[in-house]
Amino acid sequence: MPSFVDRYRMAGLERNPFAAPQTTDQPSASFVSRGLPDPPPPGAMALVQVIGRSGYGKTTHVQHWRAQTPGPYHYIPRCPSVERWNEPPIADIVYGDEIDRMPATVRRRWFHQLAEAESTVVIGTHLDLTRVAARAGLKVVTHRLVAADRIVLEEMIDLRLDSVALPDLPTPRFTTDELDLVWTESAGVPAEADVICHRLLAERVW
Repeated sequence: MPSFVDRYRMAGLERNPFAAPQTTDQPSASFVSRGLPDPPPPGAMALVQVIGRSGYGKTTHVQHWRAQTPGPYHYIPRCPSVERWNEPPIADIVYGDEIDRMPATVRRRWFHQLAEAESTVVIGTHLDLTRVAARAGLKVVTHRLVAADRIVLEEMIDLRLDSVALPDLPTPRFTTDELDLVWTESAGVPAEADVICHRLLAERVW
């Protein structure tokens, strides 16, 4: 009997691309522009914050910009909490994610250091950090992510399938009925759509 992985290969895919979250320190294979303008260049003495609920695509946008203009990256984990106190980087351009988890004293000191260095800092956050950034002397640009519309969501799904497609074999696509289900159950939240697509694709090949 073919193995679990072999079944995906028989369907034209290296693996199930929706099986696990994409890493937080790499560009996403399913990035689709949501209309957010590129951040200012390095050395702009500015904070660019992407605000949104979990699963809306903050990390995807931050890593897409970082791939275009590289710089150090600082991620604040949920656990262990001691790592939230790690010293964040200072550079002409810096990227960060889940910065609302950073202890307030560390964040305040970091923003002052970034302003003194005239840095550009691009972050994902659940909370609006305008006040503390402005007090530190940073100009603030705010983008708020909402749920994706259906066209964008379906494009993301196709890109994820394309990212693991095997050459010389047709790439499987979801049916209209399956996409209707994904759209309805996910309510346009990309991370929720990944969970549903994982299940649907696994059911198809198993």
